[in-house]
Amino acid sequence: MLASHASGSAERTVTVTLHGGGKALWKLDSSRETARLSLKYHWHGTVRFQAPGAELEDPEHRHLSVSSVATLVARWTGEYKSAKADRVSTCRYKGVNVKARVSVTLAKGRAGNTVELKLHPRGASRGFFPDRGRRAIVRCSPGTLQSAPPHFAPSWFFRDNLQDHGRLSSDTAIVVLPNTLLPSGQATVAFPNEQGRNNSVAVGRLAWSNRAETAVRAR
Repeated sequence: MLASHASGSAERTVTVTLHGGGKALWKLDSSRETARLSLKYHWHGTVRFQAPGAELEDPEHRHLSVSSVATLVARWTGEYKSAKADRVSTCRYKGVNVKARVSVTLAKGRAGNTVELKLHPRGASRGFFPDRGRRAIVRCSPGTLQSAPPHFAPSWFFRDNLQDHGRLSSDTAIVVLPNTLLPSGQATVAFPNEQGRNNSVAVGRLAWSNRAETAVRAR
């Protein structure tokens, strides 16, 4: 049964399914240290929104802003290795069916012809997926202490850059999608999408690449 909205427009249930996955690489080369980190990850989830039908049918979705709560599920594997002088440090990361409870807002995008899915972690713990515990494992060589990957941590939604679409967002993830996703459609976008390099006399040669695809479908 359709519910009545304050504006008089009937509400509809919109089901949004998300599937994301990618591979992240980070490396450091200097006279003091050589280090490498790699992480492969996949995640998925389903979100259901109650939205005014008129706002969904509007091609520009000018007044659209609805929120819901969902559970995301992720898996990942990764490895870190660092060599300093005669010491080699290693860590391995693994997550299997790790769950994250999130708040999700579906709204008109700030860029033209877009809508945005904004995700925020819920609960007492900071971040999205737990880096360690609850089916998330970090195993390091003796003498090496890590509670999370130093880059692309699951708690940061596998990103390495605080700036997500111009916002400080260690606890915010924004997926920008074309308007044509609504009221019924699908799209695949690059998220996360981070790449760069930096040559520093003080630090050394740094390079990173974090390329993933996120497929979204609404119906």
